[in-house]
Amino acid sequence: MKVKELGGQTPGVNAIMMYGSFTQGSGDAFSDIEFYIFIEDESYKSFSSKAWVAGICPFYIHLVNEFGTEVFIFENLVRGEFHFLPVTDMPIIETFAAVGFFPDVNAMCLYDKNNTLKQHLSVLKNSMIERNSAESIESVINNYFNAILFGINVLKRGETARSLECLWYVQKYYLQLIRLEENTTDHWVNPTKCLEAEISAANYQRYQKCTSDLNENNLRSAYKELLFAAREVVGKLSARYSFNYDYELFQRLIDYIEV
Repeated sequence: MKVKELGGQTPGVNAIMMYGSFTQGSGDAFSDIEFYIFIEDESYKSFSSKAWVAGICPFYIHLVNEFGTEVFIFENLVRGEFHFLPVTDMPIIETFAAVGFFPDVNAMCLYDKNNTLKQHLSVLKNSMIERNSAESIESVINNYFNAILFGINVLKRGETARSLECLWYVQKYYLQLIRLEENTTDHWVNPTKCLEAEISAANYQRYQKCTSDLNENNLRSAYKELLFAAREVVGKLSARYSFNYDYELFQRLIDYIEV
């Protein structure tokens, strides 16, 4: 891989970590490439990320997105996300344990000048996040209620486009509930990822009814379906994990959207 070779040839580069689809065994011709490049502290301020990335492949566009990540669109139409950080920031890797899915940490280590990267990655190797707990599930449900009331209110106000945007957040929490029900929580942060292959056909068909375009009636129908569908899933989860949920709030929202 050119990134690995270039890292070893560049004096200021200390370590390179890859993450994303290719390290999870699901990368293909349509996947992004994603990296953390750690630069020696004394070289960090003078290091030119654009010049370095140009050595990988010519690119059309370089930008810094809303999360502060440098993004490159290469001439072969591959998207690349690059985080350039000083070596002293390398401990940030250990914080990924709270959100990530790391089936093969060895695949994430492309270049490691002093074997420091491997030490930090070893923390991720045994990271286990307890998704199937009453506390975790109740957090998802509360976020679901917050998002769906917001979306319904702006729909009732007549802000159809904004309501469609809110629908995405409601769908996200609903899909997390589905993944909890089916024990397929690896792609938790991005629950639509590999959805076609990772949830049952019945739940996928139910989810289709929870989608919409900008038509007001279709949006209302999607929100109603999300209320009925989520109530059903939450009922199953509450029986499995022994927690109480607010059935009345579901019914209040179902009635509210009809008014």
